[in-house]
Amino acid sequence: MASIDRFQVMQEPELKILEHWFENEDTRRRMEGMLPLDEWYARVNKDKHDTVIMAYDGQLPAGMAVIEFGEKRTYIGLIVNPLYRLKGYGKQILQKLLNDPEFKSVREWVACIEEDNRISLACFQAAGFTLEDTEPDEDGFLTLILRN
Repeated sequence: MASIDRFQVMQEPELKILEHWFENEDTRRRMEGMLPLDEWYARVNKDKHDTVIMAYDGQLPAGMAVIEFGEKRTYIGLIVNPLYRLKGYGKQILQKLLNDPEFKSVREWVACIEEDNRISLACFQAAGFTLEDTEPDEDGFLTLILRN
């Protein structure tokens, strides 16, 4: 059963973990905007509005969340370790993050997910997100919202 017992701000050595996850074709295709990973990490690590969090089940890295704090909206993206997909980890990560006291001030969470990514859409909806619009944007993404 999925169990996330801790979060930690991602550190540079954990890029090796992400590199392995990007060997998965689906991860690479959907998250190619993060490549090359070292350049992406350098950019988000220095931006005070971005936070990258690793989620762990014991010592095993189960997933990673990217959070971008905006003026009115906070954007969240999620990658689940390919070995743990379809086992409830994505939903568990989202629920624990959304209930974390550190993020209680967030009033509106936003996730932008490709229209054909049914697994990710279902995961976010199971965590309480709802579609902002039933039609995807010009890039094929649906926007899901969770208001607190």
